[in-house]
Amino acid sequence: MSRSAEYDAIAEAYQDSKRLPFREYVERYTLFEMLGDVRGKEVLDVACGEGFYTRLIKQAGAAEVTGVDISAAMIQLAEKEERRHPLGCRYLHRDVAQFEPSRPVDVVVAMYLLSYAGSRAMLYRFGQVCYAALRPGGRLVGIKDNSQSPLVSSASLAKYGIERTSAAPSAEGDAVQYTLANEDGQTFSFTNFFFKPETCEDAFRTAGFREFEWVPVAVHPSQRTDPFWDDFLKDPPLIAFSALK
Repeated sequence: MSRSAEYDAIAEAYQDSKRLPFREYVERYTLFEMLGDVRGKEVLDVACGEGFYTRLIKQAGAAEVTGVDISAAMIQLAEKEERRHPLGCRYLHRDVAQFEPSRPVDVVVAMYLLSYAGSRAMLYRFGQVCYAALRPGGRLVGIKDNSQSPLVSSASLAKYGIERTSAAPSAEGDAVQYTLANEDGQTFSFTNFFFKPETCEDAFRTAGFREFEWVPVAVHPSQRTDPFWDDFLKDPPLIAFSALK
């Protein structure tokens, strides 16, 4: 199954998964802590899915936000929400690996983009696209699956709605199967790919980025005394990153 078809099939379930607590209290919180003040900025959201973060970034004061995704069904959901509650977001149905922006932006957001690279060549291509999309001094921020988090911890992630399976030990380019369980009990699966952190770093440094760094995910302050998050934070399945052009 192609990448676009895989995500077309799960578009609505993936949209619903944004209600899972880890997405709100860890994923969303970490992203916006890294983004900081986006007021007046032009932002490109690559692998935007159904536009969840595209819209939040626009609501945070960004001047212009464009979302790009390979899945037609995801873009249709994003455009449907824009029609229901207009914010001025723009969406493009494109393969990020082949995307050429019309003009550079201040910030590129890449939520899980790196996790979708099925080959080293595609990983490096993603780095080139993100770099080309930015103005000099522009910032790249994103989150990906944490390749340093042991898959044996997957059992302890079940209470967060996450299950992972992969070959052990994993070789570069190996598939990692994710199954998420939404709060209504619905489950859906998708495929990510394993690459070592140093391979990802090299892809972006080769593209021209500077000051590339990994950023540990954090839980929202309102949740920090709740032991519910202990297993998640012990071996976080997610990791954030940032870089400058």
